[in-house]
Amino acid sequence: MAEAAHEQIEVAATPARCFALASAFEAYPDWASDVKQVTVLERDAQGRGTRVEFHVAGLGRRVRYVLDYDFSEAPDAFSWSMVEGDLLRVLDGRYAFAPVADGASVDYTLRVELAVPMPGLVKRRASGMIMGNALCDLKRAVEADTAVEVDTADDAKATDPGAGEDTEVVAVEHDRADDAPTVEPAAELTSAHHPDAVPFEEAGTEARPLPPPSILESVLTELLGAVPEVKDHVLEAADALLDAAKALVDAADRVVRQQRGEE
Repeated sequence: MAEAAHEQIEVAATPARCFALASAFEAYPDWASDVKQVTVLERDAQGRGTRVEFHVAGLGRRVRYVLDYDFSEAPDAFSWSMVEGDLLRVLDGRYAFAPVADGASVDYTLRVELAVPMPGLVKRRASGMIMGNALCDLKRAVEADTAVEVDTADDAKATDPGAGEDTEVVAVEHDRADDAPTVEPAAELTSAHHPDAVPFEEAGTEARPLPPPSILESVLTELLGAVPEVKDHVLEAADALLDAAKALVDAADRVVRQQRGEE
């Protein structure tokens, strides 16, 4: 049985802004670190995704799952439940947003159960890591979005003190020939190099930082570093998965051979 885990974080943004970002599923690949592709399969009357397919990175492969969303508590909260997925039996959760003095409080509840049986301690640790990464990504994205809006508004006021006020728009006819902009000739290319440029002879040999591990890779590392009993359980489960995958490939190969008349 899947066990529920809960975590909370405060962000410098309004609850409405948090709800808008968290429910804009198709934008997840832009800010959620492990989400690679999102497809909204069904929408409600307000255009919100009610059935959404996700592809996330983990364990050297893409993991796919489909979630059904419930917006009956919107905009204070919304929840979801998994209807199908790879490597997972359960992935159900809920976001809740509430105002606080400096912004909003985001509550995240998650129930995770992997397709391979795991001890309760391992499942709670996996849930905690998934929630922690998701909340950090959400906080970083919503606060960056809010900061951009504030900067844009300040720039507009500095440039035009009357920006945002109702003004009368007057259409004026112009002679296009007279108002046509003058095109200056292209400047000569200089010998200056881009500060990040790499000499051709050294291309491919420069030091590059390794990408951060995915959520599932981090979970696996944590599991393998746990007590010996947990480590053994994880390795046995991995062997069982590999054996099952090999059996499936062998069965598919036999079917193909039979259809070709080779057997």
